[in-house]
Amino acid sequence: MGTANTVSLIIYLGMIVFALFLHTKNNKNSAYQVYVSDVIFNKVYTVLLPTAIILIGAALRLYRLAGIPAGLHQDEASIGYEAYILSAFGLDRDGNPFPIYPITYGSGGGSPLMIYLNVITTKLLGSSALSLRILPAILGIATLVVLFFLIRILSRETLLSEKSAIPFQRVTGEYLWLPLVSVAIMALVPWHVMLSRWSLDCNTTPFFVVSALLLFTLGGAKKERGTIFYALSAVVYSLCLYSYGAATFVIPLHLIIMCIICVKSGRMTMSQVKLGVGIFLLVSLPLLVFYAVNFLNLPEIITPIFSITKFTAKRSIFASGAGLFPAIFVNFITMIKNMTLGNSSEQILSYIPGFPPLLAFTFPMTILGIVISFIRAKGGSFMDLIMNSLFYPSFIFGLFVEEDITRMVLIFIPLVFFLARGFVFVVDEFVTVQKSSYKKHIKALAVAAKALPPALFFIGAFLFAQVYFTDYNNLSAEAFMPGYGEACAYAEDIISKEGTIFSTYEHVSAPFMIALYYTKTPPEDFLQTVHYKDPLAEFRIADSFTHFRFGLPDDMNDNLALYLAEGSVFILHKTQLPTLEEIPGYDAESMGIKAFGNFCVISASSNLK
Repeated sequence: MGTANTVSLIIYLGMIVFALFLHTKNNKNSAYQVYVSDVIFNKVYTVLLPTAIILIGAALRLYRLAGIPAGLHQDEASIGYEAYILSAFGLDRDGNPFPIYPITYGSGGGSPLMIYLNVITTKLLGSSALSLRILPAILGIATLVVLFFLIRILSRETLLSEKSAIPFQRVTGEYLWLPLVSVAIMALVPWHVMLSRWSLDCNTTPFFVVSALLLFTLGGAKKERGTIFYALSAVVYSLCLYSYGAATFVIPLHLIIMCIICVKSGRMTMSQVKLGVGIFLLVSLPLLVFYAVNFLNLPEIITPIFSITKFTAKRSIFASGAGLFPAIFVNFITMIKNMTLGNSSEQILSYIPGFPPLLAFTFPMTILGIVISFIRAKGGSFMDLIMNSLFYPSFIFGLFVEEDITRMVLIFIPLVFFLARGFVFVVDEFVTVQKSSYKKHIKALAVAAKALPPALFFIGAFLFAQVYFTDYNNLSAEAFMPGYGEACAYAEDIISKEGTIFSTYEHVSAPFMIALYYTKTPPEDFLQTVHYKDPLAEFRIADSFTHFRFGLPDDMNDNLALYLAEGSVFILHKTQLPTLEEIPGYDAESMGIKAFGNFCVISASSNLK
C-alpha cells in the first residue's frame, strides 16, 4: 500500500490546490437562488443511496464476525466473563453484587455500560465470541443511520438560519451531499470498521455520542417538543460517561459549549438548560458517587442489589509535573499520526500497516475540512459550531493523557465530518466549472476531476477490506490468540480432579482471563483459588486459579512423562511442539496431542476425548 498511498496523496494534494485556485475564480453567485424549504430532492439521493451505503457498512461489520478476528483479546474476555457471571450469579469477579463500576483488572479496564449491555446479549445469545461482538457491530451499524440524520438535520438547521435565499449549489452540497459523504466515510474507514468488529468498552461510545448529538439538535429544531428532546439527550449524554472514561472529561466541556451556542442562537432557553443539567446529574449520580468513594477515600457501599467498590490500585494516564510539556508534545505527535499517516506503534487491534484510521492519503482532505469548518464556525455556521464543540475538548483532552487511538475515539467523530467537508468542497469546485462552462471538453474534464477524489477513497476502502478479510487473522494472532480459549476449555474438560493444567506464556497475554471466560468458572471458585502475581498492581494478573497454573514448571523437560502420568495437562503454542521431541524419554505413543488453532493440549493419550 505504500506506493498506492504516495501516488494517491500526490493526486489529492494536486486536486486540493487546483480546487482552491478554482474557488478564487468561480462565480457561485451566478447560480440561481432558492429557499431551503422550497427544495425537494430525488429520493435516490435521500433514501436509496444512504440505504445502500448503510447496507454495505453493515456487511463489513457483520461478515464472519465471530471468526475475524479469530480468537479473543484479553479485554474482550474480561468484559465477557464479567457479563457472564453477572448474568448467571449476580456477582462480579470480586464477589460484589451488581457493581456500579466493575473494577475488573483492579484499576478498571471495562466500563460499566459495555459490560451490562453484554449481560443482555449473554442472556439472549449465550456466552460466545458472537454474543460479545454482536453488540459493537449492531451499534456500529446504528451509528451510520444516526450520523446520516444528524448531519442532515444540522445542515437543514444551518441553512434555514440564513434568512435570505441561498445559491442552489450550496444547498445541494451541504444538505444533500454532506450527510451522504459523511455516512459513506464512517461506513468504510478502517477506524470504524475495525472498532465495530471486536468488544472493547470504548467501541460503543461513538453510537451514544452521535445519538446524544442528534437528540440535542432535534431539541433546537422541534420548537414545540424541544424540551423533550433536550431531556432525552441529557439521558444519553450521561450514558456516554458510563461507556468510556475519556467521556467523563470531554462530554461536560462539549455540553457547556453546546449550551452556550444554543442559548445565544435562541434554540434553547435557560429553563431547558437547567432541566438538562438536572437530568444529566441525576443519571450520572451513581457514577459520581463511585468516583467520590474512590478519590475521596470514602467507605465502599455494598448492598444485596448493588455495590459501589474501590479500585485496588490507582492508575494515572495524565501528564503532570516536570514531564508535563514533553508529554504534551509526544501526545500531540501521536494524535497527528493517528489523524494522518497512522501510528505504527499502535496495536494491530486498531491499525493495519498501510491503512491508517481514515486511510493515509485522505489526510490533506481532512486538514482542508478542518480549516473550512473553522472558518464557517467563525462565521456563525450552526453545524460547524456544533462539530467544533466536540473537536476542541477531545483535542485538548488528548494533549494531557497518555495518548493512543482508543482514547481518541471521541475526536474521530468530528474528523469524519471534516473529511466529508473537504471532499464536498473539492468536488463542488469542479461541479461549478462543469455547470458554468459551455465547452464540451471542459465539461468532460470537470466531470472526470469531480469523480477522482471519491474514486480514490473507494479504491482505498476496497483494498483495506480485502486485506482485512484475508490477512487480518494472521496479522492479529498475537493479540487475539486464536485457539487458546478452546484449548483451555478442552483441558478443563479432560483434567482429573487432582490434576493441574500448565499453560504456556508464549504468544499469550493475560491468559488467565481467556481461561476464565472459556471455562465459565463460577466467581466463588475463582475467588477461593485465585493467586495474583501482585494483588496491588495496576493490572492484577492471576498466575493460578482452580486447576490452572500459568507458566510451565521449571522441571518440565526432566519430568514431562511423570506429570502426564499423574494426570496433568499442558497447553503449548504450536512453535513449542518441536522441543518436545528433544525431551529425554519422549514417547509419542503415550502422549496425546490435540490442536486448537495456534495452540495444542498435551496430555496422556488415555485422556484424549
